Amino acid sequence: MFFKGEIPFVRFLLPFLIGIGLELNYNLLLSPYYYFFALSALFVCLVFLNLSYKNWSIYKSKWLPGLLIYFFLIGAGFSSVFLKKEINKSNHFSRKSGDALVVNVISAPKISHNIARFLVESKQIISPAKAVNVSGKLLLALKIDSLKPLSIKYSDQLLIDNQFTEIEPPYNPQEFDYKAFLANQQVYHQAFINQEQVYIIKHNAGNRLLNFAIELRKNLVDKIQKYFPGKESAAIASTLILGYRADLSRDVIDIFSKTGTMHVLSVSGMHVGIVFLLLSFILAPLKKRKKLNILRTAIFIFSIWFYALITGFSPSVCRAATMLTFIIVGKSINRKQNSFNLLAISAFVLLLINPFYLMDVGFQLSYLAVAGLIYLHPKIYHSFNFSNKIADFIWNYTSLSFAAQLATFPISIYYFHQFPLYFLLSNLFIVIPVALIMYAGIAFLFIPFPIILNPLGWLISEMIRIVSKVLQFIEHLPFASLGGLWISAFQYLMIYLIISLLAYFIISKNKSAFKLLLVTVLIFCVTVSFKTYRDLNRKELIFYSLRKNSGFAFIHQNESIFISDFLADDKTKDFSVKPSLESRNVKAIKYFNFEQIEKLDQYQFSANSFQFANFKIFRLDRNFNKTTFQQNLKVNALMIGGNPKINLEQVLNEINCDILLLEATNPDYKNKRWKTIADSVGKKCYVLKKNPALVIKL
Repeated sequence: MFFKGEIPFVRFLLPFLIGIGLELNYNLLLSPYYYFFALSALFVCLVFLNLSYKNWSIYKSKWLPGLLIYFFLIGAGFSSVFLKKEINKSNHFSRKSGDALVVNVISAPKISHNIARFLVESKQIISPAKAVNVSGKLLLALKIDSLKPLSIKYSDQLLIDNQFTEIEPPYNPQEFDYKAFLANQQVYHQAFINQEQVYIIKHNAGNRLLNFAIELRKNLVDKIQKYFPGKESAAIASTLILGYRADLSRDVIDIFSKTGTMHVLSVSGMHVGIVFLLLSFILAPLKKRKKLNILRTAIFIFSIWFYALITGFSPSVCRAATMLTFIIVGKSINRKQNSFNLLAISAFVLLLINPFYLMDVGFQLSYLAVAGLIYLHPKIYHSFNFSNKIADFIWNYTSLSFAAQLATFPISIYYFHQFPLYFLLSNLFIVIPVALIMYAGIAFLFIPFPIILNPLGWLISEMIRIVSKVLQFIEHLPFASLGGLWISAFQYLMIYLIISLLAYFIISKNKSAFKLLLVTVLIFCVTVSFKTYRDLNRKELIFYSLRKNSGFAFIHQNESIFISDFLADDKTKDFSVKPSLESRNVKAIKYFNFEQIEKLDQYQFSANSFQFANFKIFRLDRNFNKTTFQQNLKVNALMIGGNPKINLEQVLNEINCDILLLEATNPDYKNKRWKTIADSVGKKCYVLKKNPALVIKL
């Protein structure tokens, strides 16, 4: 199918993906003239080869035109990223100077602890002399006055102070890369301002269609919250039906994630498919007449894209809507389509519009899942036959779930570091209830009568509550989820290669494929064994780079202790500390504060004094204000934190250390002054704030 040219868009998509991926990952930032010249030269070569196909006997070297087309598509991928990247534009707001910015709000504000966070798009930069048109997105964090809160909505136009900073990179090992996440949305800067620094110029300044869609979704969410008895049920219903996740709690997300049913909460192809089936039933009478068939097709396409609009145009919904559009149009003109070709066309179209979709996890999961369903599901399903209709239905959905999971589990492990073992059980249970909730929920949105809405809201809420309870039960079963699974990008690609080779060998019985499969498995096992060996022999210290706290971890084989000033319920350690330890295959973590006393073979510490193997640490805090040390101390690392009142020159004379560590718990101006003093006396100094964490191998 691939080599016979039955799926041309799959063949075109692969080099286009390579071009986009190379530009996104390596950020070459070449001049646009290079791209234009290279693409023009390749295009001229293709035209020349086409015109001289017979005269020059090009047909004897069929690979040459194909190779040029591949290079052209790789170049097109490079160019699409460069042209779409806002930061490359000369009128980006970060390249201009001025006192104020005129911006449009382009996302619904999310308010937490009197801080509203939302995206804005720059329109003008204002200076005393003139106003200049600019472009570029900005992440705005606005401190709201609790007594006189400022109400900001999507599409409001604001005047704000022109003060911003670059998005900070992750400073700790394996910490979530928020900078890269926002860069894929073309957001490179952020601003933290007070309510007094904002003036609302006008309302409804954005796209009228999007304004209408967002306002409609807000009204529909309000309707759900009004008639659903439970807040949690209303939040899940809003997510399931409308893709509105703002009210969804972390606990609910964890339940669906650990049971392998997270796809239900992400409005995707399944949801669009349910809308499509509902429309098929409603519009069935129009199919009987050819003249009305065009109207039926138009209603289908309009309804599907309108649903995509009010759910926020997520990549998964756009993929499903694009595919369905091609299927509907193809069927209306009696054309037979190849599913792989349709999938590739939809990806091609979406990536032409926004090449940054390629780095979106939802986009990747969506396409891999559908590709797995198209290719693997028929082969798994037809491996067994059941005459009983109920058994056949169960087996059909089991094979669907297994095919989707097989296609997506490597990328799920790579990004989310866990694997749900009971995914078949939870997906089998959830399929019918979710379909019923969707059908009832869509009907709920269109019904205007409160006398019907009250009992219907209660019924849907009860169905959601039962689904949540069952999933919660599955989540708490023994070994429900394997966590702490960390694989490298190379291992992740190797797993996909193993799956592909295995599938190819089972179908073709090709001995060469089997030999290559064995070699690939061997290489994968060697990489896993090497990492396991390295982790078992690991002994290191990690001094973390934190915003307002101080902490460090000692790792010995598969165990770790973490000493810090964190409170017991502080969630910061879950984001900044635990990923680095779990990625090093740490199975047990013990938490201590700086004042505790502990002594074991590998380490011992008391208040402010720590020893790990032969590495000694002394921590100077407020307890040592204006303290002098009668006897000189010798340590490997001296930590200063808690904003103590000290004379650093005197301290360095009394405490001999290899490295001076300045914590984030000190004011920035003091850390800066102390570093200058340390540098002047030739003492190695490291500031543990807005710098990468310090890792010391023992």
